[in-house]
Amino acid sequence: MAVLYHVPTSRSLRVLWALEEMGATVEIKSLGVRPRLHEPEYLAINPAGTLPALIDGDRAIYESLAICEYLAAKHGSDLLVAAGEPEWPEFQQWLLYGEATLQAPMSAMARIGRIRNQTPEMQAGIDAVKADFRHSLSMRLKLLEQRLDGRDFLAAGRMTLADISVGYPLFGIGKGGFESLLGPWSAGYRERLLARPAFQRALAVP
Repeated sequence: MAVLYHVPTSRSLRVLWALEEMGATVEIKSLGVRPRLHEPEYLAINPAGTLPALIDGDRAIYESLAICEYLAAKHGSDLLVAAGEPEWPEFQQWLLYGEATLQAPMSAMARIGRIRNQTPEMQAGIDAVKADFRHSLSMRLKLLEQRLDGRDFLAAGRMTLADISVGYPLFGIGKGGFESLLGPWSAGYRERLLARPAFQRALAVP
């Protein structure tokens, strides 16, 4: 059985969510809320020292979306959109949008927010970066709002990995206090995604 290395609310949540949607299982190795990702033991599993990591036999996969795609293909899940389907290009765009356009800058801002004992000059710079980020995030969410106008899902008229990809940073938006940037379609979409039983089960994994 494949083994998933997991830390609660990290990007491994995407993988657990996908597994729950598929009704599939892997062995879960929880690293706790204070994982030692740069210790030799974990670096032997994932030399990048990042999460998640999936080990399946002699195969190791480290990117959350790559793991989701791999597992969905392995289990023949309709969370994937096939290249022959009309909205395959849109599926691909939103699959990547969730990580590259939404989650990556949010992760960077979370790191900046953990800086302590700044000088006044440093704090002024941090505040300027935060303001710029907020504006940038609002623009990125406007595109999401346009896409969701009249839609329940991002592509192919069904729940797909694109929704899981985007749903993860939308979960983080709540933790970061940015819900006010969501338009009505996006806010409703976020509420529906986070209420899904599969997401709730994934979130409950310690």
